Amino acid sequence: MALLAPFRGVHYPPGRSLADLLAPPYDVISDAEHRRLARSHPRNYIHLTLGSSPTAHRNYRQIGARLRTWLKDGVLVRDPELCYYAYCQEFVFAGTVQKFWGLMALLHLEPFGEGKIFPHEAVHAGPVEDRLKIMEGTRANLESIIAMYRSPADPMNLLFESLEVLPPALTAGFPNGGRHRIWKLTAPRTRARIARALGRLPFFIADGHHRYHAAWLYRSRHRRVPEARWMMALVANTEQKGLKILPYHRTIACDTPVSSSLPQSLSRFGRVEKLGRSVPTVSGDPVPRHALGFWAKATGGWLLHLPPPVRGTKPRDALEIARLHELLPQVLNQKAITYTKDPREAAATARTNPHALACFLPALTSEQITRISFGGDTLPQKSTFFIPKPLSGLVLRVM
Repeated sequence: MALLAPFRGVHYPPGRSLADLLAPPYDVISDAEHRRLARSHPRNYIHLTLGSSPTAHRNYRQIGARLRTWLKDGVLVRDPELCYYAYCQEFVFAGTVQKFWGLMALLHLEPFGEGKIFPHEAVHAGPVEDRLKIMEGTRANLESIIAMYRSPADPMNLLFESLEVLPPALTAGFPNGGRHRIWKLTAPRTRARIARALGRLPFFIADGHHRYHAAWLYRSRHRRVPEARWMMALVANTEQKGLKILPYHRTIACDTPVSSSLPQSLSRFGRVEKLGRSVPTVSGDPVPRHALGFWAKATGGWLLHLPPPVRGTKPRDALEIARLHELLPQVLNQKAITYTKDPREAAATARTNPHALACFLPALTSEQITRISFGGDTLPQKSTFFIPKPLSGLVLRVM
């Protein structure tokens, strides 16, 4: 069976200004941002993905009724024919404009690791239950998961480049330089071209593990519904300049103040390079491969250069992040770990709290992620953060 298929997407009407209607993905929105978006427009997409207010008990039936009302009233419209949707997101990163390309399609659901779809991280029951209830209430995929493939010579590039000279079906621009464009691909020859390019490739889930698990549970509950065997996905190549894979950094809360002798204690695991009061990643270059960065109030900053892993070490266990969590319990009594994408946040906590150790990690490569995922393993918790994050509300899928 084909792994990808076109679908009749649902979206805001063409020509409508979308800047005040779209929303970030549901899992990166704070309560304050939730309230701001809900107040910004009565038809903002946040009213579907998270409801109208950040309450502990979400009204899933009300969200489903709202979606059906919006369809009936023409707030959202459904395309009359099956489409693939080419997607381009422009965003500013490190002062330069980047372009990220992908294809919105239906992805055939299958158990992880038993076919061509693989996870790269574990899931938690609470978010899965929440997204399952959203599916039950709306009978829709409100947001795409992101499924990545690795193709250094991607035949999809030529298709995407050819679209640049054509007017998009949907577009949204923002004052910060961001722009989102959608092209509808309906021609049989184009659909056949997509099938040839992507039909045999394996995918790993880069974003949306909880939604994938929810869709799998929904499929199990609705076996007589053919549409339940598929879910909406944004399929994209890891080998494009517009994809940024960033690390999550850590702040370790310790039982006692971090000792000034900690770098010496860690020296038995590798070579210590002291940085004075400089903060790894924040004050200079990112942490290099095969190294870990640290900063504490009593020690300042330092790098720990790790020796090569022992031959035969599993790819997952050879990662710097895995080695960090293996060695730290041997020298520290840890109370809690917090995660952040912003190294400055970790550094700020360590500067003001003598019990805190900021840990800075190098970014993983697409080759590392695919080797581990396609090998049937998962990455440690909070290993990667992918940029960009496509906005929600451009296209959804109603079953």
